[in-house]
Amino acid sequence: MKKMFISAALLLGGLLSAAEQRPQTVDGLPSHEVVEYNLSVAPAASRPKNVILMIGDGMGSEQLWAAWLCNRGKLFIQTLPQAAFLRTPSANRTVTDSAAAGTAIACGQKTNNGMLGLLPDGTPLKSLSAVLRERGMRTGLVVTKAITDATPAAFYAHVASRRNTPAIAAALTTAGFDVVLGGGAAAFSEEQLQTMSAQGADVELFAPGDCPPASRRGDLLPRCTQRALERLANAENGFFLMIEGSRIDSSAHDNKLEELVREVLDFDQAVGVVLRWIQQHPDTLLIVTADHQTGGLIILDGSRDCGRVTGVFCSENHTGVAVPLYATGPGSGSFSGVMENTELYQKILVLLGFNI
Repeated sequence: MKKMFISAALLLGGLLSAAEQRPQTVDGLPSHEVVEYNLSVAPAASRPKNVILMIGDGMGSEQLWAAWLCNRGKLFIQTLPQAAFLRTPSANRTVTDSAAAGTAIACGQKTNNGMLGLLPDGTPLKSLSAVLRERGMRTGLVVTKAITDATPAAFYAHVASRRNTPAIAAALTTAGFDVVLGGGAAAFSEEQLQTMSAQGADVELFAPGDCPPASRRGDLLPRCTQRALERLANAENGFFLMIEGSRIDSSAHDNKLEELVREVLDFDQAVGVVLRWIQQHPDTLLIVTADHQTGGLIILDGSRDCGRVTGVFCSENHTGVAVPLYATGPGSGSFSGVMENTELYQKILVLLGFNI
């Protein structure tokens, strides 16, 4: 009984703390036009040649709806015909971190929070990008934080701690990606950057650490998305491209609603770039999802006619709720219902015709 009382008191304390947060209102942000493309679901038997995986770090349904209101009721993301939810718990926590969630998506296995590309017992895992490179596909990474941050690192590193930046940078240097665009230049020596370029990669790191927030970086993510697509477009055996809206998570951790909305809208414009490209390359599977939800955002009010949202955060950390997934293109009908985040890895390989 005493334990139950303490637990209830702690829960009540958490609710009171959340209730004390002051609501924030976002109003008058520039909106972008959303074009309704023809995105009919391809037959289940058809196979994609290319796969583009877009991850909004920390982007739960609430973040999307806040951006939807501010963009006057339209998002490119929500024009995609297939929708699902991903469960996000890690191997040792109900609430995952980006390292474990990134590993689940990139490697198809659950691991402990903080670990990258390893099972909890330290067994190395082969990432989706590594498997596809071995089968002749080209690969790329585009992010708005450091390229050594947890989510992108899950696609190439094998370290027990996401904080081991030198080992993560060394792993990327020899990983063999064709496109590497983002931040994090300070983690690499000049020799490492030259090594990647000498291998024929298009490498550009725009900041020593994370790239600036959306309010100060302009259209960097949409431009880098277009650049990566042009670089990979002629891949004879197809390509795999991971694009991350990395700073959605940062603004949610900081409980800054306006910056959060700006980040989601910036990410949505990158989705628009991909959708325009897909019109000319219909053999491409596009998946848009998140690694976890951050901030516990609650929408209290808003108006899509006025482009306004009022919301309150109940946490400065990640939460354990399922996150949305949207998809279009060949094989996109495979993504529906409620799935484990590890299923992305398996489904993508099967759709590409590879045995797992």
